[in-house]
Amino acid sequence: MRRLFIAILVGAMAAAIAVAVSAGNAPKKESAVVEFANTVKLTNVLLRGQYLIVHDEERMAKGEACTYVYKGKIENADKLVTSFHCTHMDRVKTDKIRISYSSYGGKPYETPEIVEIQFANSADGHRVPGK
Repeated sequence: MRRLFIAILVGAMAAAIAVAVSAGNAPKKESAVVEFANTVKLTNVLLRGQYLIVHDEERMAKGEACTYVYKGKIENADKLVTSFHCTHMDRVKTDKIRISYSSYGGKPYETPEIVEIQFANSADGHRVPGK
């Protein structure tokens, strides 16, 4: 009887540890709705208006495109504008979404191009490929 109790106890502890570890390491999915009042460029696509930007770490781990941009506020495949496999960048945690643009050397009539996205409450930057 004592062996059965110990076996159950050890099994319960192992299950609790596995759940705790998997919950702490679960791939996260970040998203934000962004309003671009002026035209900007992202992966050779021009954006203006409201877009949902989504980053999915599970897809990134598989080597797939992990950053998706949808027209509007809803993740809808019919509204997909562009997607890409980003490069992870370590950043200082921010309390709001940060979008970095290329400067084009100060040329006044160039369309700003998005080079990196960082979501609110995150220390992860998501660099656009080739930037």
